[in-house]
Amino acid sequence: MVNVLNATDPTPAQIEAFLDLPDGQPVFMVNLLKFKDKAEYKDGEAVSGKTAYGRYAKGFGDMLAEMSIEGVETVYGGAANVYLIGNGDWDAVAIVRYPDAKTMFDTVSSAAYRKIHHHRRAGLEGQLLISCNNEGVF
Repeated sequence: MVNVLNATDPTPAQIEAFLDLPDGQPVFMVNLLKFKDKAEYKDGEAVSGKTAYGRYAKGFGDMLAEMSIEGVETVYGGAANVYLIGNGDWDAVAIVRYPDAKTMFDTVSSAAYRKIHHHRRAGLEGQLLISCNNEGVF
């Protein structure tokens, strides 16, 4: 059995490994998301974690457009509904394609990102964020 850690931030070792990925190679970020029942905003606003995360997702899309960051595409986004094999406790799944790891990391390290990040932190209980390449497996 694999130990699954539902976290909100990467460890320094995870960041280092991610940044060691080859330049110019697309990465597909698989997001398994778990929302808080009630968002935790500093002002106490009473909305669901899903609503808060939705604000983050919209802000992220707007930020990409405003910064003219090209090549970032949400490949899939939807609610997790039934486990056919295995089990877990995820509310949603998203797959986002970036041109390369550096573009992804620079995007989420920007000042513009820091302006929307509070919605993510308010609404997200935890996630798995898995970087995948487009190398064929089968």
